[in-house]
Amino acid sequence: MARTKGRETPASSTAQIVVEILELLDSRTDREHGLSAAEIAEALDVNEKTVRGHLRTLGSMSPFGRRVRRIGRADLAHAESADPRPGWTIDPILDTAQMRLLTDGAMLSRSDGDYLRDLVAKVHAFAGRADRPYGPGRMSTPRNHNTEFLNTIELLDDAIAHERAITFRYCTYDIDGELVPRRDADGTAREYHADPYHLMYKNNMYYLVCHMHPYDDLSYLHVERLRDLTMSDADHTLERSLDSFSAVPGTPFDVVAHMNERPYPVTGEAVPIRMRITGSLEPLYDWFDDASVTRTGESEYEVRVVANERATLWWALQYADGRGIEILEPSSLRERLRLTGEHLAREYGGTAGTDLPSR
Repeated sequence: MARTKGRETPASSTAQIVVEILELLDSRTDREHGLSAAEIAEALDVNEKTVRGHLRTLGSMSPFGRRVRRIGRADLAHAESADPRPGWTIDPILDTAQMRLLTDGAMLSRSDGDYLRDLVAKVHAFAGRADRPYGPGRMSTPRNHNTEFLNTIELLDDAIAHERAITFRYCTYDIDGELVPRRDADGTAREYHADPYHLMYKNNMYYLVCHMHPYDDLSYLHVERLRDLTMSDADHTLERSLDSFSAVPGTPFDVVAHMNERPYPVTGEAVPIRMRITGSLEPLYDWFDDASVTRTGESEYEVRVVANERATLWWALQYADGRGIEILEPSSLRERLRLTGEHLAREYGGTAGTDLPSR
């Protein structure tokens, strides 16, 4: 039975009207553009009084965790759009901060520009900003874009969830800075096999934490360099579980803590490290989340961290130009720094173009 203008018919049940109101609010409203009860009633061909009642009910219950509310002219005093419109609206799935985080994260990938445009458009739609572009020049394709990136992420997520081993090719840079597959001596693109465990963003890179066959340590691969990824057809096909890497047998492996112990993702154990920092603590907390700091002077601190030695060596060298960082323990790390300093002195101690002492 068809509806009669402004009056519900048996076919227009309460549930149906409520669903249609939500769909209308979701598709045609945002933070700065609302719909009046009369406009909703006309669009759905139902009684305006009925619509108002449903809107009041929806406003008190936040369906699906999304607030239904009426925005007035006072709420739009500082609107960014050229044509703000008061009325009823439903809050978007994502707020502005979440939209920015997701969009900026997507932009950091080396995915193809068309993929990025599609992904960013969806994020903006969920945030109620589908009509606003991300910004001029921000959607260009990165030089070393990976058209497989989004598919790779989907496959890795599935492989991790179902404990499936993976096979792939891994890229390196050629002389022109292009990403090309690593090759064996005969020129064949090298094939790798691994047990995938965890995806993690660190140092502006998206890493896969995995166990590469047939090595003993964990590996940290740049996800955008993976190509031709496939996974096992069967679940639970890993050679080793992540927990098998735990320092205490039989206990879970904390992959987040493990990555926090490495300012740079490198293999090897983490050890207690003690250092003295004079001046700002920014170089410390920009890289180490779990540092123990004791003030020993006006601007002097004793710092203890648990970290990988080689990664800490690389970190300390960044600040070796007078930032006031001295490694106190372990002695093995101090020795590494001394040898590195001697190498740098030999390498850069002479005049360009002259012979340097042999190393």
